[in-house]
Amino acid sequence: MTTIYRKYRPQTFSDVIGQTHITKTIENEIIMSKTTHSYLFSGPRGVGKTTTARLLAKALNCTNRDEKKSEPCEECNSCIEITKGRNIDVIEIDAASHTGVDNVRENIIDNAKFKPTKSKYKVFIIDEVHMLSTSAFNALLKTLEEPPEYIVFILATTELHKLPVTIISRCERFNFQKITFDAMLERLNIILKQEKIKVENSVLKKIINKSDGCLRDAESLLGQILSLGQKEITENDASIILPTSNTDSVLKFIENIIRKDTKKSIELLESLINDGINLNQFTIDILEVLRIMMVSQIDTDKIFNLDYSKEAEEKIKKIAKEIDTQTLINLIEKTLIRKQEIKNSPVPQLPLEMLAIEFSVLNEKKTKNTDLPEKKEPKKVEIQEKKQFEENLEEELTKKSLIENNTEVTEQKKPVREAIKSTISKITKSYNIKTELTEIEKNWQDIKIEFTEKFSALGMILNMSSLKEVTNKGLILKVPFILHKEKLLEREPKLTMEKILEELFQEKIPFNCIVETKQNIENNANNLATEFGGEIV
Repeated sequence: MTTIYRKYRPQTFSDVIGQTHITKTIENEIIMSKTTHSYLFSGPRGVGKTTTARLLAKALNCTNRDEKKSEPCEECNSCIEITKGRNIDVIEIDAASHTGVDNVRENIIDNAKFKPTKSKYKVFIIDEVHMLSTSAFNALLKTLEEPPEYIVFILATTELHKLPVTIISRCERFNFQKITFDAMLERLNIILKQEKIKVENSVLKKIINKSDGCLRDAESLLGQILSLGQKEITENDASIILPTSNTDSVLKFIENIIRKDTKKSIELLESLINDGINLNQFTIDILEVLRIMMVSQIDTDKIFNLDYSKEAEEKIKKIAKEIDTQTLINLIEKTLIRKQEIKNSPVPQLPLEMLAIEFSVLNEKKTKNTDLPEKKEPKKVEIQEKKQFEENLEEELTKKSLIENNTEVTEQKKPVREAIKSTISKITKSYNIKTELTEIEKNWQDIKIEFTEKFSALGMILNMSSLKEVTNKGLILKVPFILHKEKLLEREPKLTMEKILEELFQEKIPFNCIVETKQNIENNANNLATEFGGEIV
């Protein structure tokens, strides 16, 4: 039995849908006899690249084609042979399985030396051309640059960026686009009319949405549904073939996550598993709804051709208003990561359970406005120690200045004293930090998570480190290696950590590190003193 997409493969340029910008250009070239010797078709899979290449080959070699028209006659021996894939002058090569230079020499370069057997042109259609090796591209380059007049190359690829610039520059490029929703719907209805079968419109919408602009995928899914052998197919019938998930369940799960109701999220997942739901499809549907929410926040008038009820659309809009765009993007990123883990997870629902829990934990601290630590007055002892240190330092610096200048302090030396005071101010800069170490310890896990979101590579360092103390110089972190200290105190990580601390505790808390390993425990006191520009006496 012939599959739907093969049975209804376009046989004329007018049958190709969604690529009018390409077919019209090629048709005009054929009519004006201005075709080139090499074409490059790029774009997503299943949108008509290989089909258009065959039509071009058919039109060029058609023996009965009217010179003022571009369409092949479909009746001559050449057209019939190309349609059935039997024409020896139209050579299709799958580059994915013929990547080496030897295959290129044998199948293309050597073959190109001989004239067509019975056609006007010898046409080489190279599919997935980006798969060729570098040496194969180099071997092909010379023939592509100066081919015989009877040779036409048509290269097709889904990954244009992998082609050498030298190859691209020698071809006439055409970029194929994904097929639009309306064009696909029209095409599927034409097929159903030919097959004399009725399919509910909601089913066709689901097929199109799951095909993501790929007509071949849509036709393949339709073919699977038609294999049910019924003259009228309902949404309930199609659910046997199409992977489905309940829209209400998707919306409830998203709503529970956004409102940080972890218990309900876990219970819902357990219920869905018991009902035998397809978790992979469920996650895809979650991402689809999250995407709609994200785009709707930017453009409230954006219309999507999706198969949601009016009630579902209203609920999506309502949920979208409950979450800010940045948090929504964060949720989408985390869902994408967890989706990749479902396939290899020993417990299928585990990645989604982790998503619900981690998103709740990560965002909980953003609602802790009422739990902020109380402001406390600076300790009198700390103020006295700071004042005494400034007085002693001023005295020492003044003596040093007198010795170096070998003179008494006079009115002319006042600028020196002012400079000394300025130096003291810089050296002894400190903050009246009211937050205590115990308060930071309570929130340290949340702080690490938020910091790691921006600097994932530094998360391991934080896990290997520990909090030491909070002084009027700021928060001190113990790290095991000097390299760790250097990485954490780079400008961006340091500023980020200080911003997190300031937002959480409502005061500026400088961030610093000291190195403390087993080898230098005895020198901890000296190391700490050195960090602050002093020494132990």
